[in-house]
Amino acid sequence: MMFPAVWSNRHAVGLISVLGILLSLPVLLSLIGLPPREMVYSGIRIETGPGPHDERDIFVDKEPVDILFVGSSLMVRGVDMDYVQSELSKKLGRPARVRFVALKWQGLDMQYMLMRDFLEHRKASLVVMVMPSLALVGDSPHIQAYRWMRWGDFPRSTAGLPFSSRVSIYGAEVLGAPRVVLNYLRSNRHIHDPEVVEELGTQHEYGAVGYFGSQFVPEPRTPPAIPVENMIDQSKSNPAFVYDGPALGPYHLHWAKEIGNLTKQYGVPFAMLHIPEDTEQGRTTVPERMYWPEVMGVQAPMVGVPAATLFSHVPPQEIDNYFYDQHFNDNGKEMFTRAVTPAILEVYDKHVR
Repeated sequence: MMFPAVWSNRHAVGLISVLGILLSLPVLLSLIGLPPREMVYSGIRIETGPGPHDERDIFVDKEPVDILFVGSSLMVRGVDMDYVQSELSKKLGRPARVRFVALKWQGLDMQYMLMRDFLEHRKASLVVMVMPSLALVGDSPHIQAYRWMRWGDFPRSTAGLPFSSRVSIYGAEVLGAPRVVLNYLRSNRHIHDPEVVEELGTQHEYGAVGYFGSQFVPEPRTPPAIPVENMIDQSKSNPAFVYDGPALGPYHLHWAKEIGNLTKQYGVPFAMLHIPEDTEQGRTTVPERMYWPEVMGVQAPMVGVPAATLFSHVPPQEIDNYFYDQHFNDNGKEMFTRAVTPAILEVYDKHVR
């Protein structure tokens, strides 16, 4: 015997009402009054990125920072922030502040949100961003957009998007609205263990992991001597950098331009950093999908080092020991950071000091 999906007119009205409330919840929350913006970050599961870490660095700490890194897990596993901070402190003759904001998985909508939230609450002397690699496929909202996109937060930033993209964003907001309400009623920050946040949020658990689950093999972490000028491209003139696609789709291009607008709005110097992935072994150039300064409408240097140069002193059969998948493990993170930090400091010296 089959039961009807709708038992009566009264049941139909009730079902339609519930669906209507759920579908309109993002707008209703905006009209009632959204919870404080920082609660977006405390509602992000720490297994999916350092949301509580980002909340602290954006909304709790207030001191200006010298360098802000913005990106995804590729950056978190690729740059040793403590080392960059230590080297910058030596250069400045005072304690430097180097911070990062990031979530897992790539997406320029996510990076725009992180950068905007930070600059609205703290000053940064230089922003260094890791742009999308070939690992970013598709042209739709970030896989975690439902966790941090809320109706009415940044209305003007989405105005230039196609209607289909705005519908996708609203769909993410509908999916995330109940989470916003729940986190407001029972905030996740009360159950976050600071030690777990530090370990999972910054992905230290991947530091001593071998390539795709193989045994971790400690390797030397001193890079070859690389001239600083070889690691910086100021105007598409350095042959060590290539910008040969594939190009981003309209959705992510929109957010790239919005990031460029942020740099102008806040008058902050901007640079882009390329972090090698495992598939770049043997490459003698730094591969970028597009020439980002033209896309974003900003004058900004590119910083990077070809994988073949970085691993020039490493036997080919041992290069995998510097990765745990496409990301660096501690072997690669430390060697890459030591190689590229002089170039980052050169950019800081030229554009900030």
